[in-house]
Amino acid sequence: MSSDDDSAILQEGLSGSSDQSMYLNNLAISLQARLKQQGALSDLDEAIELYRVVLPLCSLGQPGRSTTLNKLAISLHDRWRRRGSPSDLDEAIKLHAATLALLRDRFQQHGTLFELEDAIDLHRATLIFFPPHHALRSKYMNNFAVSLCDKLKQQCVLSNLDEAIEFYRAALALRPPGRSL
Repeated sequence: MSSDDDSAILQEGLSGSSDQSMYLNNLAISLQARLKQQGALSDLDEAIELYRVVLPLCSLGQPGRSTTLNKLAISLHDRWRRRGSPSDLDEAIKLHAATLALLRDRFQQHGTLFELEDAIDLHRATLIFFPPHHALRSKYMNNFAVSLCDKLKQQCVLSNLDEAIEFYRAALALRPPGRSL
């Protein structure tokens, strides 16, 4: 498929059709697969552009919104690793935070373990963005521990409590006395 064909698909996606958002998303996933095989950064750039188009097509309450936010964040993080643009990393961090907020809101609204599991997985993945002495690392470690405690309330698995305590302690160790998380 040529770049002109991709552009035509992109323009059709702007119409707001739910099928179009799925097609655009599938195209972005395929471009990322080709990036892994051939290494053309233009595929990554186009995938990012496609995720940006899909995002406004997902309503705020739609489960696919958090997935699209996460895919865009991961793609931006990948581009940052390859090109080193600080703005890509900054945006990836913000998008991961927005994804976590959406998942947490959905969990609080619906109380399903699925959203909580997704949030916990994303918390784990998000910590890679923050080296040990990054100013925001303690905040994300604390939020991770809160999600683990929420999971403990749902499943009563003591390993969740042990892990939460470890993250609470680590978050506190990164904060000077007297500073709030």
